[in-house]
Amino acid sequence: MSAFSTRAAVDGGRNLHWQGLPQVLALALAPLVALGFSRFAYALLLPAMQVNLGWSLSQAGALNTANGVGYLIGAVAAAPLARRWGAVRSFILGMWLSAAALLLSGLFQGWHVFMLVRFAGGISTAVAFVLGTSLATRAMPHKPAGALTVYFAGSGMGMVLAGSLLPQWLDTSAAGWQTAWLLMGAASVLAAMVSAAAARRLRPAAAPAAPTQPGPSVLGRLWPSLAANSLFGAGYVGYTTFVIALLRQQGHGSVATSLFFCGLGLASLLAIPAWGHGLARLRVGRGFALVSVCVALGVMPVLLSSALPALALSACVFGASFMAGPAAISLVAQRLLPERQLAVGLGLLTAAFSLGQSVGPIVAGLVADATGQLTAGLWLGPVMLALAALVSLRQR
Repeated sequence: MSAFSTRAAVDGGRNLHWQGLPQVLALALAPLVALGFSRFAYALLLPAMQVNLGWSLSQAGALNTANGVGYLIGAVAAAPLARRWGAVRSFILGMWLSAAALLLSGLFQGWHVFMLVRFAGGISTAVAFVLGTSLATRAMPHKPAGALTVYFAGSGMGMVLAGSLLPQWLDTSAAGWQTAWLLMGAASVLAAMVSAAAARRLRPAAAPAAPTQPGPSVLGRLWPSLAANSLFGAGYVGYTTFVIALLRQQGHGSVATSLFFCGLGLASLLAIPAWGHGLARLRVGRGFALVSVCVALGVMPVLLSSALPALALSACVFGASFMAGPAAISLVAQRLLPERQLAVGLGLLTAAFSLGQSVGPIVAGLVADATGQLTAGLWLGPVMLALAALVSLRQR
């Protein structure tokens, strides 16, 4: 073979590996909406909502618990919906309903009604997120780790957008948080249009060789990762729910909190590609354990100090590692499960994660209300994350 043909073959292989990247980038709007807007931006709006609506910390945590319970139901329902209506059609429906839930969040003030909206939004965002994960790997089958890291980077972009654009609306009036929800809802409508067009251009999935039920083979292979992912969800979510409220209690203004939130998203956006390369080289289970340890270390600086360097360190470490958790756990399923069981495995892992993050916010809020110290509830996070790392090491 000549040098020219050898180089052509190498270039062709590289092009093949990155073929489908535009579709993955468009599909990454799903975590932008499901996580960056619906889940994480709630922390940014929470202090203003508490002041305007008179909520306690346990009430505020319960709203994220409602969202987490809905997310759990949506994660379990994702695979059956994909089998009944197709993954693409179900993904598109999830994106449109997620946008509707964000728009409705800006139209109500009653706590019970808001609970229902957050619950419904949790269902729809989980369906979009889970099915978008499998669609992303379908778009780049020769480079699944790269597809997952690009896909999950969408959540970081959502945080950067929310952190840079929303705080100015929060300061305009007591109900500025309603305008912030409406802005995110409008942006999510555009995201649904773009991601739907990309999903429709994907090749149809191969028909499964056998029924894709969550039988003993799936549970037996993934049980350590299922347990670890549940602990991870419980450990990280208290921080993402209450950290902005903590910074407000420490006396930091809107500029500092906005920069902090943007720093979280930007660190996630920049670090995800590096995590993709590293996770692809680590043995199954060890990658998720490493991520859990890094996230635990990222929580601690703001609990130990209110100084600006502590904020910056926490934003960098936590932001650079927390979204590597879903990428690492999805890579476990990608490696251990056949294609016909992948959607079921991802749904179970997301359900385990949702179970943890459903419990985490309300427990952290109850501890904080009982002790009168928000940091007391947030210290549960590093403990849960350390346990997640230990359990993940048992994954074979």
